[in-house]
Amino acid sequence: ARGRRFPDRPGPGRPGRRRGPGGRRRPGRLPRARAPLPDGRRCPGQRQADRVQRGPGHRVTPGDIAALRSVSELFRTLDQTYGGGHARQALVRYLEHEGEPMLRGTYGETTGRRLFGAVADLTRLAGWTSYDIAAHGLAQRYFVQALRLAQAAGDRPYGSYVLVTMSRQAVYLGHGREAVQLARVAQQGVGGSAPPVLQSLLHAVEARGHAVLGEVRACTASLARAERALETSRPGDDVPHWARTFDEAQLADEFGHSHRDLQQYRAAAQHAERSLRLRGAGFARSRLFSRVVLATARLGLGELEQACTLGAEAAQQASEMRSARALDYVRDFERRLEPYRDAAPVRSYRERVAALG
Repeated sequence: ARGRRFPDRPGPGRPGRRRGPGGRRRPGRLPRARAPLPDGRRCPGQRQADRVQRGPGHRVTPGDIAALRSVSELFRTLDQTYGGGHARQALVRYLEHEGEPMLRGTYGETTGRRLFGAVADLTRLAGWTSYDIAAHGLAQRYFVQALRLAQAAGDRPYGSYVLVTMSRQAVYLGHGREAVQLARVAQQGVGGSAPPVLQSLLHAVEARGHAVLGEVRACTASLARAERALETSRPGDDVPHWARTFDEAQLADEFGHSHRDLQQYRAAAQHAERSLRLRGAGFARSRLFSRVVLATARLGLGELEQACTLGAEAAQQASEMRSARALDYVRDFERRLEPYRDAAPVRSYRERVAALG
């Protein structure tokens, strides 16, 4: 693992097809979950999986791991508020200059597993921010690294969370069948003992895959399971820190997206509105996504003026972020406006967006 560098550039991809947030196909191909790591080398920490203590080197302390966790939360907040492109490079540098050297340090078994878990979280976040700027092959390689580090940490629930992240990427790219498969593998990874919040998350992500495929019954069943699971959650449940943001607002967002993909626009509008009511201002990008879903639903219901107003608000928000996904949501909405391009609300929308620069 000495000298190992985290990937900082997407490698060459194979030609193919993928879909945008509205289900339309576009160039590119989602790498398979078993894609090799960059340049074929082993994941940092893979050798340590068999022998947790290694030296010589810096002795890793609980304070070091607490720092990794704190930095992870900082970058997570930046990503949620300003987009993955805002701090991705700084996150990668932090992984290279802080996370990687710690993996080559000296530590006991308990500290080592906590270290692997903390670096797995940072690595998944590096993949997530890469995904948000449309570096999809690079993101996939980070996710594979994060899976291996989670395995080294003995943290099966977090491994399932990485698979959930990969499933979300598959949904975004229009690979519904792969999204469903990844979500089901994640469910198998935690079994029936997972806290209700985590079970709800896993079922909701599976529903999104079914929605992309147009599988109404399967999607509806998964959404119902997700809703029932969240209803059984209690404040005292032992929920992993990374799953605590999955709440009623996020579940409503999953419902809204799913109904939009199934062209059930009235239900999509109801759930998108609920998500916007419940979602905190700190989740700016998620609110933008819900706003575009609501705009699309209003358009599908024939409410052109309201749809354009919502779309213009989303375009304003996207212009303030460094997020390829945010821009792609807005572009997808604009493609849906094409049949109405000569209508006054659409002309007004285009003027407002053009003024953003």
